[in-house]
Amino acid sequence: MQFGKFGKLVTNLAILLSVAACGGGGGDAPASGGTGGTGISFGTVTDFGSIILNNSRVDDSTASVTLDDNPGAGPNGGLKKGMVVKVSGTFSGSTGTATTIEYKDNLEGPVCSQSTTDGITTLRVLGQTVIRDAATIVESGPINPGNIVEVSGLPDNLGNIRATFIENKTASGTATAIEVKGRIDSVSAPTFTINGLVVNFAGASIDNNIPGGQPATGQFVEVKGTVFACDSPAPGTDALTATRVELEVEGAGNVPAGNRAEIEGIITSANAGTFTVGNQQFVTTAGTRFLPEDFGAGDLQVGAKVEVEGTVSNGLLTATKVSFRQNVKLESTVQTVTGVAPTLAITLVGLPGIVISTDSSTEINDPVVQGAHMRVRGIEGPGNTVLATRIDEQGGSTVFLQGAVDDVANPNITVLGITVDTTPINQFEDVNDAPLERGAFFSRVQRGTLVKIKGDLTGVTPTWDEAELED
Repeated sequence: MQFGKFGKLVTNLAILLSVAACGGGGGDAPASGGTGGTGISFGTVTDFGSIILNNSRVDDSTASVTLDDNPGAGPNGGLKKGMVVKVSGTFSGSTGTATTIEYKDNLEGPVCSQSTTDGITTLRVLGQTVIRDAATIVESGPINPGNIVEVSGLPDNLGNIRATFIENKTASGTATAIEVKGRIDSVSAPTFTINGLVVNFAGASIDNNIPGGQPATGQFVEVKGTVFACDSPAPGTDALTATRVELEVEGAGNVPAGNRAEIEGIITSANAGTFTVGNQQFVTTAGTRFLPEDFGAGDLQVGAKVEVEGTVSNGLLTATKVSFRQNVKLESTVQTVTGVAPTLAITLVGLPGIVISTDSSTEINDPVVQGAHMRVRGIEGPGNTVLATRIDEQGGSTVFLQGAVDDVANPNITVLGITVDTTPINQFEDVNDAPLERGAFFSRVQRGTLVKIKGDLTGVTPTWDEAELED
């Protein structure tokens, strides 16, 4: 049974960057490749502290942090895992210095309705459709209709927000604002619409940058105000009385010519060598590198979640590398499988504690049955869960454990809650498959580093024989 590789319910968890706040002591938000100059990284915060990612180390100890244009304060400058941020800095080779870290939420407002289908929860907040899945980080939960929530995430091709972070502001006692960012669909003064939200701007303060003080179709704006209707479960009935309307920068904004950039997001259009992520257009060349290795230009489909590296020229980002955000790779024999496709729960022999789930966006290329030897690509969720994006039967007895490192202390590496003693391993490799000495390998591994540990399944116990860094 097969389900579309990149259906409309493609899920979120991308490891693009890891940042620490002002004074946080050296996190990483790579935006360079191998050249010097200025650049940006735009994507989801996955951890704090010093890690190496995408072969770049960026010092953020002197970076200024802002949250919705306000100075950051408190631990990590107020940044939290799951928040989508923009990191700007200067880079030289594989090192650099972050100058600014900016966080802006997508919206803050009341949950008008909530429903769950195939393991995916859909919320309607200020007329916007918010998709919450296993990878979404939720603070101060649970969430119920009527709660005020703050949402950070990535827009998809259908105008939905794929939430990477949701905070229940009602439960935390910090509900202070009603605001939403989005593109104006239509204007009929004194109202305009953003998706299903009707905004009355009759008495609002209008940004001086809006020509003539009149909002127009196509403008990307931030609206602050007060909700006056959220009592119907039907979309298109939510309304907001605006107190302020401002022009807002969309996504990563305009990347200056010559700058390096890494941008995480969902492909919203694709056509013959060009594709758009968020509001940024990219072009591929014969030299564009695609990861994982079995992906290519043909996989640049609307709805795919990617992280793209490139350099801006003539208004376009020429993609030097496109990473499809499936950092987890597991392979072993199916130990248990429950549920009915497309919603399954799977465990694998020799990989205890990892629970793999599927949904309607998972590409299932072979029957998932107990005893079958399967390879799973997916996205890491909370609590050592994996949301599968692709499952294939492999045969044989190979076992893989690939993911971001949770903890490391030579000779032990912990990935997805599984601690592997690498003492028996004699083969270590870098991201280019070049051999490394044990000491050199462990000098490059920190929390958050992507590694693959490979072995052979003997009965129900893996015998690990190879460890390598992954890009």
